[in-house]
Amino acid sequence: MKRIDYISNLDEKCTGCMACVDACPAGCIFSIIKNDGFRYSTIDTSKCILCGKCYAACPLAIQEKHTEEQHLYAAYSSDRNEHNNGSSGGIFEGLAKYFLEQGYYVCGASFEGTTLNHKVINKPDELNPLLKSKYIQSDTEGIYNQILELLKKGKKVFFCGTPCQVSAMINSTPATLRNGLFTADIICHGVPSQKVFDEYIGTLEKKHGGTISDFSFRIKDNKYRHAHGYSYRVTKNGKITVKNGIYTNSTFYNAFKNYLIFRDGCYNCQYATLQRVSDITLADFWGIEKYDFKGNVDSGVSMVITNTPKGQDAFVSIQSKIVSKEFPVQYGIDSNYCLTHRTDKPNNRDVIIEEIATNGYEEAARKYFKCRIIHKMYWLIPARTRRFIRKIRGN
Repeated sequence: MKRIDYISNLDEKCTGCMACVDACPAGCIFSIIKNDGFRYSTIDTSKCILCGKCYAACPLAIQEKHTEEQHLYAAYSSDRNEHNNGSSGGIFEGLAKYFLEQGYYVCGASFEGTTLNHKVINKPDELNPLLKSKYIQSDTEGIYNQILELLKKGKKVFFCGTPCQVSAMINSTPATLRNGLFTADIICHGVPSQKVFDEYIGTLEKKHGGTISDFSFRIKDNKYRHAHGYSYRVTKNGKITVKNGIYTNSTFYNAFKNYLIFRDGCYNCQYATLQRVSDITLADFWGIEKYDFKGNVDSGVSMVITNTPKGQDAFVSIQSKIVSKEFPVQYGIDSNYCLTHRTDKPNNRDVIIEEIATNGYEEAARKYFKCRIIHKMYWLIPARTRRFIRKIRGN
């Protein structure tokens, strides 16, 4: 099989990283949005010069996973603002600030309005939009070439993304330039599409009769003290109001939490394994209360896995600004299912995606995305009582 044929036949297995689009010197590969709402690549084979660069960049064709000794830590930032700014322990912000101080550029997912794109920054005051989890797939088309140009000029870059995006970034970087690239991946459950998120935003604008902006996942200042809080702004008749809640109040968030609207390839992810592609892996340390870790766990604790000596050195470099403790790697496997397991595909996932494509998000949400009453009632219970219930259940 020719390498171009491999890329042409990926179909639903495609991760949507769009590295092949950036890699193609003939300009014959383009991104399209298919009926399921996700971005895929398409090829004009009449212009193909059979160079194989698309294959070399593809994270499904080529994977370089690390086999060095790994170290696993529970950690959070000692700076209260950094801790609260992050989805869990604020470690990404600490690493990003460290690399900015060392003259690196930093690249991560950032909202422009309600559209998610990867963005490159080089100043601390530009960092805030890159913080927190965003539960849709970011558009990385063009970012690989942008970073490659920086590396060619002798600049250094800290790149953070999903494992497939990190793999694509590494594949797109010649070996001679990789010393200037530091990577962090996240433990990923799967990604919904920008198109479905846009339709969800449309339902909110219809509900409020205004324009939605500044949507933020994983806010911590919600009255339920829940890890999955969210907020957004509504602008109506020149007046701005802030709305917030937890996932049980949001059809989109509830669909995400139940794995109903992920990209098809996410359910067959080749990166859900302890062997990682990045220098550092970042995630939530769920269930940290079960282990001997003293500190402010209510505001979230990060799981940090250093996969390379370079990753270990970077983590050691921020020790004075964080609270951390090393644990056996097995604790990470036990605490975060998606570190070593693919997300199970719900039986009705394909039906739901077809429903959205045919009848729109609002109709699909009405049928499939309602939260169970028992879950809503649970979050009306005082936080202390909820912790007691979890302790009895052992989770």
